[in-house]
Amino acid sequence: MDKWMAGNGKMINNILVNSPKGSLFLESVDASDSSTDSTKMYSLFKSTIDSIGAVNVVHVVTDNASENVKAGDLMFVGYPHIYWTPCAAHCINLIFGDIFKERPFSSVFNQAIRVHSYIVQRPLLLNMMKRFTKQRSLVKHAKTRFAITFLTLHRMYEQKSNLKKLFVSDEYTNSAYGREARGRESADIILTT
Repeated sequence: MDKWMAGNGKMINNILVNSPKGSLFLESVDASDSSTDSTKMYSLFKSTIDSIGAVNVVHVVTDNASENVKAGDLMFVGYPHIYWTPCAAHCINLIFGDIFKERPFSSVFNQAIRVHSYIVQRPLLLNMMKRFTKQRSLVKHAKTRFAITFLTLHRMYEQKSNLKKLFVSDEYTNSAYGREARGRESADIILTT
């Protein structure tokens, strides 16, 4: 079960099933008109398990929100053969979030965000950067959204020499970007780190 907030403010629970035959989207449940306390989450667990058949379910995975932990405990009472665990990717994301709150990671991450946002908000500069990075983007997409931050930082590290070439090039220094305060700040970040 994957709980998320849609762009229109609705709380959605997606229910997916994994089996030896592959993964399958089962349904989405709009939970925006009700709170997602442990009792309601357990009710969702129960109705899903019962519709699939309890004998066909061995494991339920959700994020590790407190209501899901409590619902998992309730589920174990009613279905002692079914395990509940938090999603490992969600746990890792929380760990990464904590890491990025600590120095020096927080300052490196914030600097990378400033440089990246400066470049991608200016289409001509973005095209200029892509020429220097051999058409490589600074954002590295991943199968899991939680790894994108680290992969993006790694991509920026891989492209550091090309980014330095960009920021010292005549094309950049003679452009309006080279004279803007944010442009000078971005150049300084890349050239001094």
